[in-house]
Amino acid sequence: MDPFLREASLEHRFNYYPLGFPLHLKTNSLAVVKAAAAAWGDRPQAFEKPPLELRVIVEPGGDRPPNPVYRGQAHLMSIIADRENFAVCDYTRNFAFCRLNAAAAGDVSFTGYYFLEAIANFSLTQLYLTPVHGACVARKGRGILLSGASGAGKTTLAYFCAKQGWTYVSDNESWLVRGSERLLLGNPRRIRFRDNAACLFPELKGRPAASHPNGKMSIKLRPDGLETAYQCCVERVVFLAREAGAEATLHPFGRTEALDRFLAELPMYEEWVREEQRISLSSIAGLEPVELRYSDLEGAWRRLESLVA
Repeated sequence: MDPFLREASLEHRFNYYPLGFPLHLKTNSLAVVKAAAAAWGDRPQAFEKPPLELRVIVEPGGDRPPNPVYRGQAHLMSIIADRENFAVCDYTRNFAFCRLNAAAAGDVSFTGYYFLEAIANFSLTQLYLTPVHGACVARKGRGILLSGASGAGKTTLAYFCAKQGWTYVSDNESWLVRGSERLLLGNPRRIRFRDNAACLFPELKGRPAASHPNGKMSIKLRPDGLETAYQCCVERVVFLAREAGAEATLHPFGRTEALDRFLAELPMYEEWVREEQRISLSSIAGLEPVELRYSDLEGAWRRLESLVA
């Protein structure tokens, strides 16, 4: 008798490396394998750490569930959409279990975004990383983190810099490796633009905007032909302030204010985790941050060039 499905056959087993960390997937569903490959398939291993074990059981039938909610206490996190679609993650055991119905598993974007990536990112953030809401590009090996409010142009400016020969590292999701010398990780193989970005870049015209699983309309692009890197060392921090008609100018930005901005965007974690993340963010907030006020991308790019000349 196995009412908990402890002995369910999980015949599909693959190793992946979300953000460069090892993860071992066990599942009975090729649809889940497809979602995992879409999320992590091209990522190489960068860190020697104990692997996360993720077990995903898919059972037949069911309707597509609503978007899930996330809840956590101490070392546990739950993801719950409904009685057929849920997950539980225990980062202290490097283990997560997920149950989906066939309708949910068949939606690759839904499964990847709300379950697989969420589980991996939660575990890695608890154990090793500090999330930063910012894009990152590098010039001559020197990383520049572009921070700012939603709509400040982080992704579009990072992409514009890459088109001028810079190295593209991440759009608006970056992670600092705690205990490192400001090592930042990104996902350079995927860029998501707002649906109005086609007016800035001719190559985006004609590309349909699609609804992201989070409900926002976006245009997805693989940066083929551009120089990319999965990681770099952050040497400057730039807060973006886009102003209509403004000439691109750089202004000093206080270290305390920079740290407060970063901490305000940081989700709540266990106290010891948050303290390690605060130390990590302090290391980049102390890099003589500046504010870049600008209206056009070329002017902003030229000001960034002056920071790494």
